[in-house]
Amino acid sequence: MNKLTIPMFAGTLTKDCIGDQCPQIISVGLMNGLKATLKADLDVSKLNNVLFKYIQTEVTKAVKSEVDKLQGKKCMKGSTFVRWGRTSCDGTKSSLVYTGFMTGPTHTARGSGSNYLCLSSNPQTKSFPADWNTAPGHLSGIGWELTGIDRSKSSNHVDDKDVPCAVCLTKGKTSLMIPGRTSCYAGWTHEYTGFLVSVRTQSGFASTEYVCADADPESQGSTNYNQGIISFVEVRCGSIPCSKYRNKTKLSCVVCSK
Repeated sequence: MNKLTIPMFAGTLTKDCIGDQCPQIISVGLMNGLKATLKADLDVSKLNNVLFKYIQTEVTKAVKSEVDKLQGKKCMKGSTFVRWGRTSCDGTKSSLVYTGFMTGPTHTARGSGSNYLCLSSNPQTKSFPADWNTAPGHLSGIGWELTGIDRSKSSNHVDDKDVPCAVCLTKGKTSLMIPGRTSCYAGWTHEYTGFLVSVRTQSGFASTEYVCADADPESQGSTNYNQGIISFVEVRCGSIPCSKYRNKTKLSCVVCSK
């Protein structure tokens, strides 16, 4: 018995076909003068449907892949937080957006804002008409006033110097500062630990927000002009349970993301 390979392109229509069967029957020349008849019994409509569904599926996959890539480029998923007192972002899932200077109201100010801002170290300015500046708000640099800080670390020699800051992008959808804690709750990612600070309590001093300054602070420059200052925050227990927070305890804080 001969083992044969049938080359489809070498075939011709057989003379034995009748009517509509002719287009489906091909006479194929074989070795040693032998002949064979190959019948192609195909349902073209079903084949077309299969091919259409396959092409449709592949096109849908390709389009979705490209859309996902474009959305990934357009949207940086995550959230931002400010790391007060540092010029870097050391969290496991965070990256640096920019560094700057901690700024806010002077400690004796009235009016303007009460919150702190991380002012970029690479400013871009725009000119405004002179008559817009008749009664402007004020923004000043903030300096450390941290009497009692652990000075065993060289980086902690920051008292009476200006405070730096870093804006960080984390992959988590949200970030949270927790006062009175040094670690994050279960399910949250630790970004940094620090101590709670604000302007010190003193007659004539304006109120500001509370922020979490890094536990290993750096300084920005070598001089503090005492325009604005931040100090430790202490607990005054009473309405705050003294069993949990001892009176005059300096408060820790932690920044977490999720």
